[in-house]
Amino acid sequence: MTNTNPDNQSCNSCQGTMTIMWWVTLLVAVLAVPSFGIIAALMWGSKGIGEVTIFIVACLACTYLGIRLMRNPKMSEPFKLPKQP
Repeated sequence: MTNTNPDNQSCNSCQGTMTIMWWVTLLVAVLAVPSFGIIAALMWGSKGIGEVTIFIVACLACTYLGIRLMRNPKMSEPFKLPKQP
């Protein structure tokens, strides 16, 4: 049994594309969250424990906003591939 898309066309390549896009999204999130935390901590200009606290709060805020974005119904739709001619 093969997977089909709404047009009843085989969708085996869709699964591969969706898997790749999931891993790319995960990679961007893993790199973006600490980067945002580091930038926020450096811009604030504090030292020591204050810098660590700002880093943790910035990472939590970035993660929260990312989760809210992923809950958006438009984000849960599968990626649509262009039709082959």
